[in-house]
Amino acid sequence: MLDFNNFKENLEVLGEDIFSKKFLLAVSGGADSMVLSHLFRFFDSAQNDKGLEFQVAHVNYHFRGEDSNLDQKIVEDFCKKNDIKFHLKDVSEEEKTQMKSLQNWARELRYDFFFKILEQENLDYIVTAHHLNDELETFFINLSRGSGIKGLSGIPKNENSILRPLLKFTKAEIYAFAEENHIDFREDKSNEKNDYLRNKIRNQLTPKIVEIFPNFLEQFGESLSYLSSVNDFYQNEIEKTFQEILMEENEEGFTLNKEILFRKPKVLIIEIIRKLGFTGIEIEKIMNAENGKFFRSSTYEISIKKKEIICKKR
Repeated sequence: MLDFNNFKENLEVLGEDIFSKKFLLAVSGGADSMVLSHLFRFFDSAQNDKGLEFQVAHVNYHFRGEDSNLDQKIVEDFCKKNDIKFHLKDVSEEEKTQMKSLQNWARELRYDFFFKILEQENLDYIVTAHHLNDELETFFINLSRGSGIKGLSGIPKNENSILRPLLKFTKAEIYAFAEENHIDFREDKSNEKNDYLRNKIRNQLTPKIVEIFPNFLEQFGESLSYLSSVNDFYQNEIEKTFQEILMEENEEGFTLNKEILFRKPKVLIIEIIRKLGFTGIEIEKIMNAENGKFFRSSTYEISIKKKEIICKKR
């Protein structure tokens, strides 16, 4: 259940002395981000002795005509009403000509915008409204791509100055909170189209799973929390192994101790080679390669020696 106390508890575990920090909320105008805005507003420093100081950022891509402008208006009106500093990225037609993959381009553009504001305004964190349903969609997308444990352990709650305090709450809980607290928001009709894999999972797969297993999302959240803890331990072991086998490092690359690496459990060998940009069959070939073989990834060129693996940046 999403309420003010649960939200506060989830926020507090994301960072030390979190109420002393300054935040930039990424707000689209949808239910998730408008609920996030109201939660922060409740704990605003103007309302509480120990509150939250925050600003709001919105990106208008103009993909949906007047609907895009109405999204902007609901966010801007909320900020004006509550005396919150509002930042707008008004995407031009010229900027759209640089677009190749729409989703990747849009994501890069908005995060570039957010991080610039973070620096200009001397803020500490970007805050997004990702929730448990987003976690499930990301899990299935990564599963379909053959991801390892890192890709299956969920969206990071606190990474690279980005906080996601709603990850434990479902979409239904967010909508219920919005209704109970009379929060206005906009519906993005494009989310109803199944043009993208994420939308297909959201609109077709998730409802079927919940129909069969009514408590699936809650149980999934518990499993994901466990996987996340396992992944933290796992990534620490990978880093310890990498430091153990690192023989030499310079601007051009580094040299790894092949003998020590290949005595490690296979799963650690795979993860170390994966760090070099190799996947699947390529990793197997490297593990079985004879002395003198060369391999190239998008980021490294490696040379297999008798006792070493020489890795040069590309």
